[in-house]
Amino acid sequence: MRLQKRTYALPPETVREFDEVVQPGRRSSVLANLMQTWLDERRRARLREAVIEGCQDMADTYLEIERDYHPLEEEVQRVLDAEG
Repeated sequence: MRLQKRTYALPPETVREFDEVVQPGRRSSVLANLMQTWLDERRRARLREAVIEGCQDMADTYLEIERDYHPLEEEVQRVLDAEG
């Protein structure tokens, strides 16, 4: 994997604690993992919002389909109950 060097401004206390906790030589990989985790969570949140919005947009359609097919489901169930 090709690495890129970047410069970011961070609060001094955060940097001090991070340097105390994470060994030299591991800091870049820890930061890369944290950034990737944050990006993945953000991507999942956007996808979740899109799915919810899509379901809300389709709610009327789903209800219409349910109204159309519910009587058929009841009829099938009656036949199955009669055979059982």
